Formats: sequence, C-alpha cells, structure tokens
Amino acid sequence: MIFFKKTILLLIIILEFIVGGFFLYRYYHFVKKDPIVAELNSDNIEINIDSEFKYYYELKPNITEEDQPEWLEEKAIYTYNNDGLNERYNYEIEKKEDVIRIITLGDSFTFGLYVNTFQNWTELLEDELNNSTDLCPNKTFEVINLGVHGYDVPYIVEGYKRRGQKYNPDLVVWLESNSGFFRNQELWRPLIENCVKDFEDKSPSVYESCFQQAKDELESKYGLDGIARKNNAFFDIFFNMVDFNKAIFFGFDRSSLLEKDFNASELRIKSYPLMEFRQIVPSVYNLKQVFADGHPNKEGHETIKDAIFESIKFDLEEICF
Repeated sequence: MIFFKKTILLLIIILEFIVGGFFLYRYYHFVKKDPIVAELNSDNIEINIDSEFKYYYELKPNITEEDQPEWLEEKAIYTYNNDGLNERYNYEIEKKEDVIRIITLGDSFTFGLYVNTFQNWTELLEDELNNSTDLCPNKTFEVINLGVHGYDVPYIVEGYKRRGQKYNPDLVVWLESNSGFFRNQELWRPLIENCVKDFEDKSPSVYESCFQQAKDELESKYGLDGIARKNNAFFDIFFNMVDFNKAIFFGFDRSSLLEKDFNASELRIKSYPLMEFRQIVPSVYNLKQVFADGHPNKEGHETIKDAIFESIKFDLEEICF
C-alpha cells in the first residue's frame, strides 16, 4: 500500500507538468525550454480518499506550501485554507444575505501554479469586484477557488461535488486551459504505471517517455474526439448540480487555438448547446505572459482576470438586481 501511494504521488507530480509543459512546449514554440517536472510535496496531498476515482486527490487543509523549481526566479507560496483550497481566506459554508458568491473551477491555470496565492487571477478578481463600488452596491463578493493542478474534467466535476456545491454559489466560472479537452487521468494512469514498473530508473525522463507512450496508445484507441467525448460526458453530472444559467465557461481566444483544440471546443459546444462558453481570454502564450513551462506568470494572471471581470460584470448586475 505504501509503495502504491508513493507511485500515485509520483504520477501526480509528473503528469501535471508533462501535460501542461509538454503540450505547451510542442504547440507554442516560443517556449524555449523543455517541460519542467516540478517536485510536489507529498505531505500536501490526500489520495485514496472516498471517491469513485482511483487516482483522485485533494490538497490538504491549513498548510502553506513553497514551490520553486530551479528555473523559477521567485519562490511561489501557496496558502491552503481550512477546506484545502488555494485561498487567502476561510469562507463560511452558509452564505450571508449581502454576499455574492462565485466558485472558480479549473486546473493549474486556475489553481495559480508558480504564483503566490494572492497573485492568482481568482484572488485578483475578488479584489477587483470588491473595489468596484458601482457594481452591486452594498454587496460583498466572495470568489472561492477550487482549481487544482493536474485536474481533468472528471476530477473538476468531482471536486465541485465534494467541495464546491455546499457553498451555494451565485455563479460558477470554469477556465479551460485547452489541455483539459484531452486530459483524462483515469485512462492515463494505469498505462503509465504499467510502463514505469519495467524501469529501475524512476527519473522524470522515464515518466515522460511512458506518458507519451500512454498518450499515443489512447489516441490510437479512442481518437482525440473519443477522449474529448469521454470527458464531455461528465458535464451531465455537472449540470445536474449547477443550472446552465449559473455557469460560465471561459477559454482562450478562438483565433489562437490549434486545430485540435478548436475542434474539441466545437464538439463541446455542439454537445451542450446551452453551455455558455466564452472563448474571449487573450492568449497569454502569444502575449508571452507565461513561465518557461507555459503556465501564466503574474502578468498572465492579470490578463485572465481582466478578461473575465469585464465579461461577468453584466451577469453580476443581473444577479444583484
């Protein structure tokens, strides 16, 4: 059991940065370095918890984590609140009458990998909303961040079910980072485990090689559309918990998408025609507002915040009045 847990933790460590960095390195060629594999502190992760998913994991509550790969100039500090969320504050479960509450969902782009918690776009959005005195007077905004690095669509939905819906949000904002169209941990992990066990060396390069092998095998078996459809099926579960008119999905500018990502987004829209999918966030890649591995830097998070803030102002006015 100990060996099994360690294996899962190593896979968690590797996969987020192979998926995020490897894909972004290949598809956004101005990122010069090879993908960086970050060391994730196993003390900060809970696995084998009560979930239907074998590899599902959550962040532990009430801890502070420091993160600084060798290529990162400034150390990032994450603060996990009493509900295991990358947040500055603890939030009461019961929502007060004068509070407008927003839940944010996503993967490492929403979690805020490599930036301090207070620099994440979700925290910046909360501050911007509360500083806008003409927006919903006499109301306080709470933006509660459920983003976790490495999460795919099934895990995001599971995370909302386990930790999000109890907060009774007025609005749910889901940021799609593009790689989420095709990421599926439950399909990848068994193949990667089976590959890795044949190597005495458990170095990042071995995991990267095994990941690529698993990715090729799954694409050959299901096709990219098939993997996207498997992920899309979990929106049936999501929309049983959240009304269509209370959820807004954001993505990067459609003109900046690769063909495969564009096709996947089209498939999602066709599968769920009532889904509000606003692909209006400027490409932080094209703006070069990313770290060496392709994740948004501080400027990138400002850009994401600005786009989402301008977009949801009108939705919030309807909620307020």
